[in-house]
Amino acid sequence: RESSNGPPCPHPHERAARSRTMSYTGVGGSLNAVAPAEDPLVLKLDDPVCRAITMLDPLQPSTWSVEMAAGGPPLAFAEAVARTPSFLGTLGSPLVSVAQDADGQHRFIRLSDAMTGKTLALLSEAEAKALDAQLLYARPGPLPRGAAPTEALATLPSSESDFSHLVRDDLAPHDGYTNYSVVPWLCLGPTQRVLLSDERTLTCGHPSERIMEHVSLVVNCHEDSCDWGKYKLGQAVPGGPKVITEALHKWYSFGGASTADKNDAIQRAIWAHLEQGGSVAVHCLAGIHRAACIVACQFLFRHYVLGHKHVPNEVDDIYRKLQSVRPHVSPAYLHILKEYEAHVRGLPPRSANGF
Repeated sequence: RESSNGPPCPHPHERAARSRTMSYTGVGGSLNAVAPAEDPLVLKLDDPVCRAITMLDPLQPSTWSVEMAAGGPPLAFAEAVARTPSFLGTLGSPLVSVAQDADGQHRFIRLSDAMTGKTLALLSEAEAKALDAQLLYARPGPLPRGAAPTEALATLPSSESDFSHLVRDDLAPHDGYTNYSVVPWLCLGPTQRVLLSDERTLTCGHPSERIMEHVSLVVNCHEDSCDWGKYKLGQAVPGGPKVITEALHKWYSFGGASTADKNDAIQRAIWAHLEQGGSVAVHCLAGIHRAACIVACQFLFRHYVLGHKHVPNEVDDIYRKLQSVRPHVSPAYLHILKEYEAHVRGLPPRSANGF
C-alpha cells in the first residue's frame, strides 16, 4: 500500500508512559489497566513555571502536588494555580495519558480541566485523536533523564557489524519535537534502520530527520485501517512507503496460530524491506507498548528463522536493549510475544491464557 503527503499538523511535545493499574467507575466510565497502582504518576514538563506534577489519583486534582521551576517544596495543585496565574499557560490544553485499559489502549485526561478541581473524566484513544491535541504521557515514578543509549549498546558481538552509531547521526539527529528511537541491533546500514516511534512523529514531517525519507514500510500497530496519506515520510522511496495496519490490542483475546501467522507476515515484511535497502517505522500511539512488542518479535524472527544467533532471543534481554534506546518502553502483550516465540521455535501453539 502506498502513502502520500497529507495535510500539515502541529509539532507536539510528546512523552511516553508506562502502564498502570487503576479501576474507576462513574465519571469517564470504567477502566481496568495493566500494571501496579500503588506508585504515584509523575508528569514531567518543559514549562517555565511548572517542572513536574505528581498525581496520587490521576482523576482527583486535589491529590496532586506540583514541583515549581523556581524550586522550593512541592505545592498542592490548587495552591500552585492560585499563586501563579500563568500556571501551565504555555502548554495550552494537552491531554495526559494516565492509564491503559485491559487491551492496552491509552486513557487520557484533559489537563486544563484540572483547573476546576473537579473529578476528571477519562477519554479514550479515539476521543483523544479526534481532539488533535498535544499528547503527554505520565508514568510511575521519576522519568529517566534523556534517551541516550546506555551500556547495553556495547553488547553487540565484535564479530558482527556494530550499528550503535546509527542511534543518533546526521540522518537521525533527533532535532526538535520528535519521539522516535533507532533500534541498532536490527539495522542493516545507514538507510536500513528499524525505527520505534509514536504516531505524531511520523505524520508531522521533520525535514532534519532525513532517515524518514528512506522509510519504505510503516507498521501501524494501533489501527486496523487508516488514511495512508497522513504519513510524511518515504520521499526517497519510489511510489512512497507501504503501510501495514494491525490493531494489536484486538489480538488480546486471540492466541495460537492465528496470532502467530499475522505476526509472522509482519516480521517477514519488515525483513524484506530492510533487505531491499529501506528503513521500517513501527508505531502505535506512543510507541512504547504495542509497537515495542512487534519490534521485540523481530529479534525472535532474526534469531530463530534467519539464524542470526548474534541477535538476542531472551525476552528480558530484548526489552533491556529497547529500554536502553527508548527508556519508556515496558513489556506488554507478552502473550503475543510468547505465542510468536513458540511459533518460530516450532513448538505447538498455545492459547493466550496458557502463559
